[in-house]
Amino acid sequence: MRTALKEAELAERLRWYINIRWLTAGILPLSALIARGLRVDVPLEKITLIALLIGAYNTAFFLYLKRIKSRYLVSIDLPQRAERFVLFQAVVDILVLTVLIHHTGGLENPFIFYFIFHTVLTAIFLPPARAYLLATLVCLSVGVMTLGEYASLIPHHHLKGFIPAELYTTPVYLLAVYTAFATAIFFTTHIVSSISERLKEGELKLKERTRTLKELNLRLEEKDRLKSQYVRMVAHDIKNPLSSILTMVDVLTDEYRGTLPEDALTLAEGIRKKAEFLHGYAGELLDISGIRLEKTLRLEEVELSTLIRDVLALTNQKKKGLSLKVNINPSSIRLVGDRQQLFCVLKNLIENALTYTPEGGRITINATLRENTVLIEVSDTGIGIPPDEIARIFDEFYRASNAERLTKGTGLGLSIVKLVVERHHGTVDVESTPQKGTTFRVTLPVNPQEVKE
Repeated sequence: MRTALKEAELAERLRWYINIRWLTAGILPLSALIARGLRVDVPLEKITLIALLIGAYNTAFFLYLKRIKSRYLVSIDLPQRAERFVLFQAVVDILVLTVLIHHTGGLENPFIFYFIFHTVLTAIFLPPARAYLLATLVCLSVGVMTLGEYASLIPHHHLKGFIPAELYTTPVYLLAVYTAFATAIFFTTHIVSSISERLKEGELKLKERTRTLKELNLRLEEKDRLKSQYVRMVAHDIKNPLSSILTMVDVLTDEYRGTLPEDALTLAEGIRKKAEFLHGYAGELLDISGIRLEKTLRLEEVELSTLIRDVLALTNQKKKGLSLKVNINPSSIRLVGDRQQLFCVLKNLIENALTYTPEGGRITINATLRENTVLIEVSDTGIGIPPDEIARIFDEFYRASNAERLTKGTGLGLSIVKLVVERHHGTVDVESTPQKGTTFRVTLPVNPQEVKE
């Protein structure tokens, strides 16, 4: 299967190919100077001219690459155009390298095997058929050069000071070296082309799977949105009648307390507790479905002490004679966030502390400003969380075993906390000891917009 590279990838690899040629053009004269210093008779002037030639046509290639990468030339045939560009560069390189090798000893020069590096590059860039075509061109150009020098059709440049005797007078040597050279070129082409093609096929399959997964993910997101919308609608429809039931039960127990039998009052109190639980359940379903549907945060400046005071105003911490202390340092901490969602975070953490702390217990709320983050800690002296269950307490509908025995709950509160905190690019963690207490730590950036994704 022919697997053409995407235009951006191919253009990037072309740039890399051109950069290697700049390096080659610079190394050639330097290598010739070193060889001269070692008293090897190399044609410094000719090598310098070849290096300049490489630099000149590489400049032309560089300018053309900029042109085909231009937004004005983007078209469907850009990958094919870039592929032809690679092929043309490779042909020019082969001819110039052959001339270079001819002037530096021909087959007597062991650096002739550097053609293998060129073969590797072209086999990476081009499909197998063209890679083999270039391998054939390499072998033909070197073969013609060798025959021409052996038959004295073109002069042979012996490397005096490097090779003791001219080996071009020994046909067996020429045949052996050329055979080794040609087989190495074709073997390298085969190996690199095979690996390159497999990698390209694997890359295409991976991209196809990624595209499929993205489509599936979009479908799942849409289903999740519809589910949240449905849950929100149902929770809203349930919560309103429950509010009416709670109001009617309160009127019944307050207005008719003296006339109703004790059994009826007990029954009414039981109805109130059940309705109150369902009312809270519906409220948390409304919270979590609303937060999920709200894909973006409604950011505004939030004054933390005011937010905590508003949350505490809705709680009944005095009902069990609990001690509650709030420490904010500095006294006025302001952060950017979605006020309604942050309200849900504090409400759930504080209500949990109140619910699971026995009478006479202590609850402490600490807030500290640390450079660009705010640390909020809600600590209690309650029942704690079993160590083997801490990892699951942020899961939806999960409740610790000791909490289930103590009171009813939805298991949604802490999942709301985690969802909101992470949306604000913050973190939440917990430290707990059974029968001694629990501390939840929420770290929030002062401004979530300044946090890099």
